[in-house]
Amino acid sequence: MKNNTAEFDTAKAITAAIVFSFIGNAVFMGMPMLVGALSDNLGFTEQQVGWLASADLGGMCASSILTSLLVARVNRRYLVALGVVIAVLANYAASLFHDFESLVSLRVLAGFGSGICYATGVASLAGSHNTGRNFSILMFALVAINALELYSFPILSAHWGVNGIFLAFAGSFILALCFIGWLPARAAEQSLAAVGDKQGPVVPVYLPWLCLLAVACFYITIGSYWSFIERAGVDAGLSDSFIANVLTAGTVCTLLGCFAATALSTRLGQSKPLIAALLGMTLTLLMLATGINALSYIAGTMLFNFMWLFTDIYQLGTLSNIDHSGRYVALVPAAQGFAQTLGPSMAGGMLAANMGYGSVMIMGALGSFAAFILYLLVYSILKRSAPAIANAQ
Repeated sequence: MKNNTAEFDTAKAITAAIVFSFIGNAVFMGMPMLVGALSDNLGFTEQQVGWLASADLGGMCASSILTSLLVARVNRRYLVALGVVIAVLANYAASLFHDFESLVSLRVLAGFGSGICYATGVASLAGSHNTGRNFSILMFALVAINALELYSFPILSAHWGVNGIFLAFAGSFILALCFIGWLPARAAEQSLAAVGDKQGPVVPVYLPWLCLLAVACFYITIGSYWSFIERAGVDAGLSDSFIANVLTAGTVCTLLGCFAATALSTRLGQSKPLIAALLGMTLTLLMLATGINALSYIAGTMLFNFMWLFTDIYQLGTLSNIDHSGRYVALVPAAQGFAQTLGPSMAGGMLAANMGYGSVMIMGALGSFAAFILYLLVYSILKRSAPAIANAQ
């Protein structure tokens, strides 16, 4: 059972955790439009924008590791305040310096600040009781932010270039400070046996690490696909307006994924739908690898968005059910950031080598399939050692 979670279950605490989680992840959600603006406004090559995308995500990875070491020990309000200050200064500076070398350094710093906020936010949600519902709310908020970014970033870029996007990020972090007083200052007690707690079932100590490895594999898919899906549409001869409309409409399917995740976890638990979604993601990307046209772009985008946050909810929920202190959940941005750093840079290298966007989709399919195999293993272990967690809602 969870201990000392009453503070984490209040509406204010959940709201604050969600705000800092989605504001910390906002850069990644807007990555297709940011990549397009960097390419169109500043003239960077596909390989260079791949490195710039990787810089943000690499910074998130590094700060997540640091946050996981501190999140159960220090005041979480101080942590997010530090993250906000770093993110605001780095994004503002990025609007002033546009040479490639300076931007890489500044995007690493911006990602570092974002990662602190994201990791602390999801760690706070991990301390609540109804993790499936609360992470579904978070993903719903991410969808709303994603839709706002996909709609507004082309407008900002058209009027102010890529600076409009950088300054929008900075302003968003400043607004998030309004919620810092609602965030619980200290961690909830850990109560399940990822570290051998006598009050709960005995869960192997390596199991959370298998989950984190699966998250990393899955986010190789996300990083490679999401950073270049806008460019892939352009390469296939689709119009800019068609691409923007499809990506924006895809958020509707993401909303459906959030609702479906909540409904299915109530009936089937989290593990079985998670495994099925990863298999579906693999097949979707293999379909796109065979060629992109208007119909496949629409179908692939809708299916991808439906299963993306659907999967995220269950990945976060599974780790939270294993460990409620938030230490392992705080490492999720590190696993995501590592893979998101690797994915876009590998995809950019493939494109620079003229391997085409089909190769990027195949790489993404392999990432999802690896996560599928790992979660099958996790589920089988949990069924033997902790059936209640294996089938938890």
